[in-house]
Amino acid sequence: MRIRWRLVLWTSVVVVPALAAGVLIWSKTRDLSRYQNRLEEQVRKVTGRQLTARVPLKVHFGRQPALVAEGVTLSNAPWGSRPELARVQKITMYLDPFSLFLGESKISRIVLEGADILVERNEAGDANLEMLPPPDGSGPRPSENRSLRVVSNPAFPWISNIEVRNSVLTVAEGGGRPPTVLNISSGTLKASAPNQTLQFEGHFAGPQAAPFDLTGTAGSFDGWMRGLPGNIDLQGAFGGGKIAIKGGIGVKGTNLAITGEGPDISVYGPYIQVPIPSGGPYVLNAKAATLRGNFKVEVPSLKVGNSEIAGEALFRVDRQGVPNIAVNIDAARIDAAGLKAPPAPAKDPASQERKRFLPSTPFQATWLGRSHVTVSARVGEVTGFTGKIANGSVTLVSGATRYAFRAAASIGTGSAGFDLVYDPAGRNGQATLTATGSHVSLEDLSGLLGLDLGLKDSVADFDLRLRGGGRSTEAALNAASGAIDFAIAKGTWPRDGLAGWPVETLRLLGGGDAGVPFNCIGGRFDVSGGVGYLRRLVVDTPRATIVGGGYVHPRSESWEMMLAPEARDSHGIALASPLRLKGGAGRQTTGALDAGLAKLIIGAGTVPSLAGTLNTLARQSNVNACAAMALRVDGMRPGLRAQLPTPAVETRGNRRPAVPPAKPRSGR
Repeated sequence: MRIRWRLVLWTSVVVVPALAAGVLIWSKTRDLSRYQNRLEEQVRKVTGRQLTARVPLKVHFGRQPALVAEGVTLSNAPWGSRPELARVQKITMYLDPFSLFLGESKISRIVLEGADILVERNEAGDANLEMLPPPDGSGPRPSENRSLRVVSNPAFPWISNIEVRNSVLTVAEGGGRPPTVLNISSGTLKASAPNQTLQFEGHFAGPQAAPFDLTGTAGSFDGWMRGLPGNIDLQGAFGGGKIAIKGGIGVKGTNLAITGEGPDISVYGPYIQVPIPSGGPYVLNAKAATLRGNFKVEVPSLKVGNSEIAGEALFRVDRQGVPNIAVNIDAARIDAAGLKAPPAPAKDPASQERKRFLPSTPFQATWLGRSHVTVSARVGEVTGFTGKIANGSVTLVSGATRYAFRAAASIGTGSAGFDLVYDPAGRNGQATLTATGSHVSLEDLSGLLGLDLGLKDSVADFDLRLRGGGRSTEAALNAASGAIDFAIAKGTWPRDGLAGWPVETLRLLGGGDAGVPFNCIGGRFDVSGGVGYLRRLVVDTPRATIVGGGYVHPRSESWEMMLAPEARDSHGIALASPLRLKGGAGRQTTGALDAGLAKLIIGAGTVPSLAGTLNTLARQSNVNACAAMALRVDGMRPGLRAQLPTPAVETRGNRRPAVPPAKPRSGR
């Protein structure tokens, strides 16, 4: 049979435009508000929530016809932190073209663009995803002559393919914990029915965090709506490595196994909201499970470079609704050389935040009562320093009425301990800080504290005891009182630390490009009102012995010293002149000679020799000669204390010098 192509061509030319015109006329004559009202009513009957659209439904023609809605919102639970659970800029519902001609509107695929979804829980543990139909959604209906029948709950027509683009998911667990935010650049959910396995694929990223991809199965849609997703099996790429999540969330609780490997462990920090140092490569094995209403996270094995760590964390809420967190960490080895501190958060350039000599964030009184936190950590060995750091322990207890942080370790051939306790009783509370060290390497101590003291080859003994009232570390330090005794053994003072000193003093001290060597340093700070008054300072170098003092003012980030050197040989006598030094954070050190002080600091009669006295003390074994001589400075140079500088304290409209506490007089 011969096909009449000319007839087919003319038929197509006539029929196709007519068909297109018919579809266009059909779409213009359809009342889309009726479909929109039916959709909103169906959502209300199924979920009990209100669905609204800012822009009415409209039809979009293309390869596949679609209904488009803009400015769509779904109401939140009555106890929610905001009125809407979801805000969507645009929803595109692709229709089945064959069902349109049958008078039906069957949706084959839906695309959400610009969605802002909030998932949260209340104090009772209820999630806003748990949706139930309203009371009028079922029951006897006399108007339908079915009063003896129970009408089943309405069900929303299932959509087997849901796509999400350029959206944000916020998960707020409450309990004072900050919410977790995920940016979803693309995601796809597929399932043949709401109770069938949900095929999942998505590309995510947190704010200022590494993106990750996940694919696999993630329970069922009905399970997620009821808060019981079911079995989960997801794999993907994360931070240049791999991650896998397997397990289930059901009626019996949560049981998930998380494994991962990659080049840098710090990629997890922004997601768990903990500053994690960078290092790697890493291999992670972790478990998450619910145990009798408690949530427990175990890390049986975590290897980061040459570091090996294990631990667990238990989260629970007591009867008063206060979160309780208990963390136990057991680190067999930590390689400090393979770990780097996490990057500091970006700061506003316009901010005028002061840089402090001492840290200001170990504790904040506002933390107390919000949660009960207990942290216990044991460190077997820390490598990467000049000496061996072993047998370290750290404990932290923070509750409604007490904050205590303690740390101790063996450092090289010495040891150090730190103890901070805060008692919130009273208006401002009371903070007590004690720290002791014996034969501790200053280079290793600087590395542990994150401070650059400049002394790389010295060991020190110190005893710090401070007490002050305040609702934070900064406030407590600004009002602290106490004492700090220190003694430093032989070492070298860096050359850049002497910038701004008078030329004559630098010639007296000698030294080279590496710095000025010293035999010992000893002294004592008497702290009052947050200001450290250096009452007596002794520094012995191969070419001079120096005594002096001054103050350190952490609040204003400034310091000032007065030094009186005594030459050890005749060649330096002409250069040994008293001097004053000033400096502080963000400013250059300036120094000037003050020859007139030489006569003011000595007493009447015979003037004891500083170098001779120190040489005598140096013959004693196991004694720091500078620390021993510091106790005798007042008798050897009786006028020294009166010439020491004191800081100026601002009062209303004027300034007056801060007077250090007077030395108690002995009875007659």
